[in-house]
Amino acid sequence: MTNKDILLEVIGDAGERFVPELTGKKKKHSVLKWSALGGVCAAAVIVCVIVLIKMNKNESAISPYVNLPQIGNSNTKSGTDKINPTIRFGEMGFEGLMAYDISELDTPNPWNPDLKLSSLPVYRNLAYNDFGEMVYLSEEQMREIAKNTASALKVDVIDTKITYVKDFEQGEVPDEILKSIYRIDVNCSDNTTITVYGDGQIKIEFERNTLPSGYNFSHNSTSKEEAQKVMNYLSDKYGRLLHYDNALCFSIADRSFSGVENRSYYVYDRSDELVQSILNYNLSFSKFAPDDNGDLLCIWLNNPLCVSEYLGDYPIISVDEATEQLMNGKYFSSVPGDYIRNGRISKEGIAKIELVYRNNKVEYYQPYYKYYVELDSAAFNMADGLKNYGIFYVPAIDSEFLEEYKYFGEY
Repeated sequence: MTNKDILLEVIGDAGERFVPELTGKKKKHSVLKWSALGGVCAAAVIVCVIVLIKMNKNESAISPYVNLPQIGNSNTKSGTDKINPTIRFGEMGFEGLMAYDISELDTPNPWNPDLKLSSLPVYRNLAYNDFGEMVYLSEEQMREIAKNTASALKVDVIDTKITYVKDFEQGEVPDEILKSIYRIDVNCSDNTTITVYGDGQIKIEFERNTLPSGYNFSHNSTSKEEAQKVMNYLSDKYGRLLHYDNALCFSIADRSFSGVENRSYYVYDRSDELVQSILNYNLSFSKFAPDDNGDLLCIWLNNPLCVSEYLGDYPIISVDEATEQLMNGKYFSSVPGDYIRNGRISKEGIAKIELVYRNNKVEYYQPYYKYYVELDSAAFNMADGLKNYGIFYVPAIDSEFLEEYKYFGEY
């Protein structure tokens, strides 16, 4: 996998036209133990030194999004406006993950089927439009995000380039969108490039960022234990940038048809409050990507709710109700019906259930029940023992608050 391929995989719908050709070039609680003899005054001095060091370290460390709305809401309200739950999928293949066992796809999703939630927040994506160009932030806001990001990385801004939608878009697109800023690229003193997109997403691309010896950072030859070690190191090194109070690192490795792993690396800010943790995990997370040499290629930071409007907390259905809808064909999925065993989803075919918020060019940030369904292995030319899990979604919001729509999976 080349560096350009890696960037395309990480970026997804951002598009190949914006991927350059690349060449290889917390809060922590200290526990101090003391001997019985002496040391009280010394302990006080050392504690003060530790506090001063921490204060100096974080004195200028601010979130890149410091002056924009942050994820979550302190003042909640009941949602009343009806929302559209329709999911729009891309045109390349279908959404599915391959593994030898569903346990290989375990994640630290803070939700689990035993939790009883009665409502969850919904947000309108202000950067969304029918033309697929995610733009909303002003030039001033994007420049400030870039400046704060550079400050967190302790690098200086050398020059800035602005790309408007009109610079690449062809077709019938309204002038208002054509004149909008799609992204701002900032070149920094150490040849790092910071890109801020119109929806608030940040990409940091390094010319050469070598990890110390002892770390194995790759897409297809890193074990889960090695991945955890790498992410613990990276989340600590870039703590000023992430600005998380309680960083939780994890990785996911699905497989190719031949069984080769493709590992991705993530970190999010785990909260003591369940709903906040669910929002952080699904929406306000960061992704790290290695290059061909095992160096750090890029970091992606997400905070889509900085360009969103809080609509309120909406009642949600139970996982049992959602499962019944799934088995009755009321779901959204890009999986062709021919791949479903016996043409219909059964309870036995459900390998895993999650509650998620989708964050890829959506009109509303809203919860869905996400089902991993084992597909008919005879439909694929896979390595022996490999399983293909198709992804199916059922809206979690009570249907009373949903606009009329047609499920993609209706039998």
